[in-house]
Amino acid sequence: MDAQQVSRLTARWIEKLPGEGSTVVSGLGIRPLLAILAQLAVGPARDELVEAAGGPYDGLLQTPELRMALGLWTRPEVPLQPGVDRFLPPEVRGTLTDQAALDAWVVEQTDGLLDRMPIQLTPEVLLVLASALALRTKWVLPFNEYPRDGQRWLSRSDDDLDSVRVYESAAGPLTVATVVGTGEFDVRLVVGETGRGRGAVLAAAVELSGDGVSGSEVLAAEASAPALEVIDSMSPVPSVLLSLPYFEVDAEHDLLEHPDVFGLTSAMDSSEGHFPGLSSQPLAIDQAKQAVMARFSATGFEAAAVTTMAMAAGSAPMPGAKALLVSLVQPFGFIAVHRPTGVPVVAGWVNYS
Repeated sequence: MDAQQVSRLTARWIEKLPGEGSTVVSGLGIRPLLAILAQLAVGPARDELVEAAGGPYDGLLQTPELRMALGLWTRPEVPLQPGVDRFLPPEVRGTLTDQAALDAWVVEQTDGLLDRMPIQLTPEVLLVLASALALRTKWVLPFNEYPRDGQRWLSRSDDDLDSVRVYESAAGPLTVATVVGTGEFDVRLVVGETGRGRGAVLAAAVELSGDGVSGSEVLAAEASAPALEVIDSMSPVPSVLLSLPYFEVDAEHDLLEHPDVFGLTSAMDSSEGHFPGLSSQPLAIDQAKQAVMARFSATGFEAAAVTTMAMAAGSAPMPGAKALLVSLVQPFGFIAVHRPTGVPVVAGWVNYS
């Protein structure tokens, strides 16, 4: 799984989303579908899908903590081409019957984190292609939970100063606090300067490169950064004091509102078929949606996404050691990242203002 391709797709999508409210997206959830369709399409639809996917289909990311799955359902009268087996073997295929069957697949593949397929199954829908993912990880160092201003707040002290880094980016300086999971996944908490918008901060954060300025260097210089300051603490050793609200974010996205991001503009044209590698039946994209959720708690992180495409017929402390205080009282971003590869699983924004 190519981290750069997923990051690029995620960043382009985030920049297009309107508003500044809480949201979450999964570029990882949609990229396999785009890559598969690109290899089954022809003409302008193929060209646009190839550009959006950034490369050929290269399988699903699977670990003990992350489960990914593909599903394909067709009406009985829609024949599939033999080449479909390269991507979608018979065991992941089914016959379109009713919405309940699709919803049951979602529940099974996301371990109950999501409960329905985010499309409307109409008589015109001949084929449904979907991906699902579910991520569950626990923190190496859990948080303490306490009430604050009517909300659930999380805090902890971490001796690893370099769990915080400051980056210069296209969106200005970014403070990134990494919360390490017990397996292969971490969550990066990202905050920019006051007034910087959701799209700019998250898009820049998803594509960050380099090591930035380490927390050790920030502490030595007694510097400051967005949501970050050096304070006196009661701890006998230098530490990072991190506090943020518990959050649970869910969203549903209509991908056809931004067809250029996903390479779907030509594929939506129902005056002709675009996927002869998929079926001899002329097909065009009729619906494309994603439902996604993320939950950050004192003990760990959970996320799930279902992405689906439907096709219709074509036509004041006491003095002690110094500490880095990271207090996320302003809107902030989060990115769940596969540590070995750098692939972002989900990216989102928390805004309680």
